[in-house]
Amino acid sequence: MNLSVCPSYCRQHHLIERWPVGLTRTFLATKMKCMRPRIIASALLVAMLAFSTQLSAQESTISGTVTAGDDQVPLPGVSILVKGTQIGTVTDASGRYSVTSPNNSPILVFSFIGYKTTEIETSGRTVIDLALERDITQLEEVVVTSFGIEQEKRSLGFSAQSVNGEDLMQMRQPNIVSSMQGQVAGVQITNSGGAPGMSSRIIVRGITSLDPSVSNQPLFVVDGIPIDNSTFEVASGATENTPRGLSNRALDINPNDVESVNILKGAAATALYGVRAANGAIVITTKKGKSGKVQITASSTLGFDRINKYPSFQDKYGQGSNGLYAPDDIFPAWGAPIEVANLIDPEYRYYDNVKNAMQTGKTFDNHLSISGGNETSTFYASLSNTDQEGVIPFSTWNRTVAKVSGTIKFNEKFSTSVSVNYTNSGGNRVPHDRFMENLMYFPVTRDVRNFEDADGFQNYVGLSDNPLYSAKYWTYEDDVDRVLGNVFLNYKPAPWVSLNYRLGTDFYSDFREEIAPGPRSVTDDFPIDATGYIEHTRITSRILNSNFYAEFNKKISDRFNATLRLGHEVFQEERNSLVNTGKEFDIPQFFQFSNTRQLSTLQYLRERRLVGVYGDLLLNYGDYLYLNITGRNDWTSTLPAGNNSFFYPSYNLSFVFSEVLNLPTAFNFGKIRASYGEVGKDTEPYLTSTVYEKGLGFPIDGVLAYSRSSVKGNEGLKPERTRTIDLGAELR
Repeated sequence: MNLSVCPSYCRQHHLIERWPVGLTRTFLATKMKCMRPRIIASALLVAMLAFSTQLSAQESTISGTVTAGDDQVPLPGVSILVKGTQIGTVTDASGRYSVTSPNNSPILVFSFIGYKTTEIETSGRTVIDLALERDITQLEEVVVTSFGIEQEKRSLGFSAQSVNGEDLMQMRQPNIVSSMQGQVAGVQITNSGGAPGMSSRIIVRGITSLDPSVSNQPLFVVDGIPIDNSTFEVASGATENTPRGLSNRALDINPNDVESVNILKGAAATALYGVRAANGAIVITTKKGKSGKVQITASSTLGFDRINKYPSFQDKYGQGSNGLYAPDDIFPAWGAPIEVANLIDPEYRYYDNVKNAMQTGKTFDNHLSISGGNETSTFYASLSNTDQEGVIPFSTWNRTVAKVSGTIKFNEKFSTSVSVNYTNSGGNRVPHDRFMENLMYFPVTRDVRNFEDADGFQNYVGLSDNPLYSAKYWTYEDDVDRVLGNVFLNYKPAPWVSLNYRLGTDFYSDFREEIAPGPRSVTDDFPIDATGYIEHTRITSRILNSNFYAEFNKKISDRFNATLRLGHEVFQEERNSLVNTGKEFDIPQFFQFSNTRQLSTLQYLRERRLVGVYGDLLLNYGDYLYLNITGRNDWTSTLPAGNNSFFYPSYNLSFVFSEVLNLPTAFNFGKIRASYGEVGKDTEPYLTSTVYEKGLGFPIDGVLAYSRSSVKGNEGLKPERTRTIDLGAELR
């Protein structure tokens, strides 16, 4: 015993322990004072052991190994969750796991992609080994069809193709339409140009309408909600001279947030969407949170753009015509030989202006996302920014996207999901067509990069403006704010009945400002515009979509299943655009409407409503023979009463013959399909009557003038119908 740890009065009492048995009470009492700390510590130890024993009685640690049921190979990454709690774990690389389970939650839930979810009662066991069974239905390819409904691709009697979100990201294109180029059969994608933020046009299976004024592009659907993909350019007196290459509105969708894109082709594939999908449908499904650990993903990319190929130009003759030396002539390359003229003017030489006028474009893309959840709720949030500089100097475009979505499962019968996507985009749109035209006329013996002097005046030579001077000062900037949102409610009063309601909106405001500065002072001889002008365009667009459908899924026999969907949809679109133009600045470089001498206003209004009811019946026999029948009736506001209601059906048949026939070993899947579909089309608003239009150039001295439109209205308009027959086979 180490006596140095006791007080001095205690050391002697330890020595007294060696005395004979006869001890006085005083010494015993003194000795008990010394032992009191050890007694208290012992009591605490006993209490802790008792509490630990009680906890061990309430909890149990379960361990084991999870393997694949067919080949007994260990499965890493299998999720094990204590049912009714958030306690869980995953298997390691050897398929082993260990989890602590409260005795009041004795059920473990094992789940893994491609395998059936299995629930095991612990029943007091501490070791549970499990062989998971493969789930064939999970291994089948799933396609998102109308209204976000998922169907096995083997059951489809029409043509549909899907593109994974990861494949889209490999293209490194800011525009989701451009990202699909070369990845989908039967689809034609055309880019309007290579400048930042320019639009892309997509056509599925060619032109489908006789009306040259309507768009033949497909309907875009994001998470079950139809959205606007128009490229809206208002041509007024100021802007009709040159296009600016504005964006198609699908450019507001961030490819980083896309889970998959399904392209539905033909009337049979899009019959449930009705009028709007007569040209096909692009169904986009965005990423959502998944149960499990919280995942944070970050990416940053930098891309460079260079002109792929330049045209060849002659470099022998300089400015002038008829082979004569004329350094101030309007003709750029029909003068005297440059070598000869160089003897007169040593600075007179050839400049490769087409290359000199261009620059290396840059694209920065940054993306951050976080997702996670459990068996009752999930969440997904992301933030991204894309910043572009074009190959034409002064051309820019920027997009910032924030997305938040989540799902909540209140109980076994009721669940809901919410998604909100906000986008801000825009940039400076240089007059790209005028840029190239001016570049062609610019003399090859003058350096195009020397486009302004020290006072900011244009160094004007040749026939037209210096293209770089126009690109810098003839500005056209747009600023778009857009919100996509939807709420989805699902209620299952019985296992075979599902009631679904989705409400969504697509709202955006687009502000555009164009400025041609005019003379900078009385000594400015070569302004872009003789007097200058300013133009503001304000566009607001709103889409509301309400969709309710009931789904009945019944197993009629061991081999025969039937699924019936009945629904009602209301679609309303409103657009208002206002163009204000002010011409002839009074004070140079003061770009305000109050500083202009001529003011004019142009307004466009557009409203459209569509109401539809539909039915969808899918019959499945033996998981190899499928018959799908749909029907929809629409009432549209753009057609006259009496002709504004129309019905159209579709029939789809799919036969997976590999399930009943012995195929050669080279094939493990075979299917033939056939479909017939009809789809009705309405027209643009306000074509049933002849309207009046504002006269060109008015008002004059405060006097307005209107004239009858050159487009004659027709009260007998009827729906346009498209009928398609689709036959196909698939072998793998």
